[in-house]
Amino acid sequence: MPLTYDAGELELRTGDVVRVPLGNREQVAFVISEPSMREADRPLRALQILPGVPRAFDQTGLHLARFIAAEYICTLGEALSAVVLASAVPRTLDTFVVTVPQAHPSRYAFVPERLLSLIWTELREGFALEHLLRHPAARRAGDRSTLLRYVNALVRSGDLRRERRVVDPRVQDYVVRVLYPGTQPIRGRKAERLLQFVREQPGVPRADAVLAGFSAAVIARAIAGNAIREERVSPRKVRPRAEVAQAPYAATAEQRGAIHALCAALDLGRFDETLLFGVTGSGKTHVYIDVIKHALQSGKRAIVLVPEISLTPQTARRFEEAFGGRVVVLHSALSDRERFEAWQACARGEVEVVVGARSAVFAPLADVGIIVVDEAHEDSYKQDSVPRYHAVTVARERMRYQGGVLVLGSATPLLESYACAQAGTIGLLEMKQRATQAPLPLVRVVDMSEEFGTGNRRIFSTALAQALSERLARSEKAVLFVNRRGSAGFLLCRSCGYVPECTRCSVSLTVHRSEGLLRCHYCDLQRPIPQACEQCTGTHMREFGIGTQAVTQEVERLYPQARVIRMDGDTTTRVGDHARLLDEFDQTGDVLVGTQMVAKGLDFPTVTLVGVVAADIGLHAADFRAAERTFDVITQVCGRSGRVRPGEAIVQTYSPAHPAIVHAAQHDYPGFAGLELSERSQLVYPPACALMYVGVIGRDRSRTLAQAHRYAGILREDPGVQVLGPAPYPIARLGGDWRFRVALKATDLEPVRERIRAEILPRARADRDTRIALLVYP
Repeated sequence: MPLTYDAGELELRTGDVVRVPLGNREQVAFVISEPSMREADRPLRALQILPGVPRAFDQTGLHLARFIAAEYICTLGEALSAVVLASAVPRTLDTFVVTVPQAHPSRYAFVPERLLSLIWTELREGFALEHLLRHPAARRAGDRSTLLRYVNALVRSGDLRRERRVVDPRVQDYVVRVLYPGTQPIRGRKAERLLQFVREQPGVPRADAVLAGFSAAVIARAIAGNAIREERVSPRKVRPRAEVAQAPYAATAEQRGAIHALCAALDLGRFDETLLFGVTGSGKTHVYIDVIKHALQSGKRAIVLVPEISLTPQTARRFEEAFGGRVVVLHSALSDRERFEAWQACARGEVEVVVGARSAVFAPLADVGIIVVDEAHEDSYKQDSVPRYHAVTVARERMRYQGGVLVLGSATPLLESYACAQAGTIGLLEMKQRATQAPLPLVRVVDMSEEFGTGNRRIFSTALAQALSERLARSEKAVLFVNRRGSAGFLLCRSCGYVPECTRCSVSLTVHRSEGLLRCHYCDLQRPIPQACEQCTGTHMREFGIGTQAVTQEVERLYPQARVIRMDGDTTTRVGDHARLLDEFDQTGDVLVGTQMVAKGLDFPTVTLVGVVAADIGLHAADFRAAERTFDVITQVCGRSGRVRPGEAIVQTYSPAHPAIVHAAQHDYPGFAGLELSERSQLVYPPACALMYVGVIGRDRSRTLAQAHRYAGILREDPGVQVLGPAPYPIARLGGDWRFRVALKATDLEPVRERIRAEILPRARADRDTRIALLVYP
């Protein structure tokens, strides 16, 4: 809530960090307006400036925070939490200390056992929530709010003690660890690659080596053996990365046309939004780099958003090579202090290009003339926690505010963006040919019901098994995509039909055969795989569904000579794992098995086969975008094949006639989009309307549902909105919480927002049994 204080003689700017009295305590606050002279009806309390603390945000940051607060119905403080770098301001830090020798799981059965074990073994001497969030085992147990709820339950039970203290901002001088070649040789394939990596760029930050896939253990061994040496230097003394001389590159006619059009839009100096619709391999990154170079020559700066920086190391590397020390890449291997220094380098004007995931849209760069959103259709641009903003929407508002160009790049654009482009609301640039002039891969659709009818009960169809044999014989690479980790989707008793389910979430437990576990992929509950049915004691338990573990084991069984790399949420728990696995696949791998992370940002010239093992996973989900997402992922993963050599893709499915699969096999986005947009218009879903969900979440099912009905009744009083529900979420129970939601459809959501602010939110704040979650579709 904005409050007014006496600034006295202080010279304050928007974004300054101050200390203010609030009741009988002091609080850290932000200045959100310039000081002005005015008459007060009562004496104002004075504030204090915090010396040495940098400005938290500028006018652009404040504008974006106000936009987020209005668009996504949250407080300005919640919106500013997305804009402000947390390590830049003083904060209250809660530390939790174990008070009893061992945990008592029976007292709080809803807390994951893995989390309890972690706290009572590794963290018992004390931990902060931020430390817990960085631990892979804790991240599997839930997001920040879920983990905080678990920890608070342990505090209430008396098993943990909370200790609170004020922590200074991380703005003191500190050092960055950088690596140089040493004097001794070293053995081992990974260690030799690390040494070569350091020789190619002496003075490289250790964090960059970690992101490149070299583990802390390999780095430590190389330092201990004097193969490399580590120095600690001031961040500003880190050797700027040199621009790499680009190999001669002849742009295609389509690339030249796109570059010319975007440069012309830049020169106009006003807001412009363009969809760069290019097939996989059409060279969109080359277009981005050339247009950004033009922007820099014009005195402008640029932001490049990528879906997940750790999943697209090849893309990030291209920008680093093109812009050298003028670019900063914000990634998960950076410590809080390194991220702060990168943020400050942006504010000081020392960098001109920022590459990062969705939060990079708030980078404090002045004179941003262009924002590029690569793979703009990706769901990861939407933040799941408050404030639940969409980075593409925020990028659009930033370019509108600063008079710049927004480029949405994708081979499978969001249907909303494509509809706007077709209507002429935004620009459209198409690249229909690959940059190498190689044809798009031939896609074969295999009907698995026919395979079943011929007696084939295996994971691979005859066509896919034969294609894999041919590629391995020719020393070519293959990518196998299956959108589920684990060895099987669920376990079923063939005697009574019983399926083991999570006790905290309304989902079946996934089989992880190599670990001997059943696991919930939402709250990480784990149980041993039962030998007999828990309901009828029968022994006829069978695994159904296919996961990455099962596919990997089948490849290894059929082709023992093949080097198989598995890439999913279980094998990429540490920073740098993505880059390490991709490097292994590039250097020595034959077959890459993975989930959606293998469908984006990968460019390997020797990949000539892609197999979509189970195209039906997700196709029939309870989501109006299920068909669009299936089309997207099939198109994207098939596009990894045949970048240089002729390629092929094989799609296994039980729904060969579904439009998403038929059109994906034909690389026919316009055909699929036409059908899907027509259906959405008939059913009134975006882009035919604006859509919002009001979610109600609570421990008690009946109370939560009753509150959802009350909110729905209030919202039905508005004649301009169609109210559906309340209905359960697709996953009705998650982490012990029951979840119901009300769908709101309207041509204009602003009246709905006003009613929610005036009538729903006050009730939600007063209700101690439930909480509210608002989701606005972009």
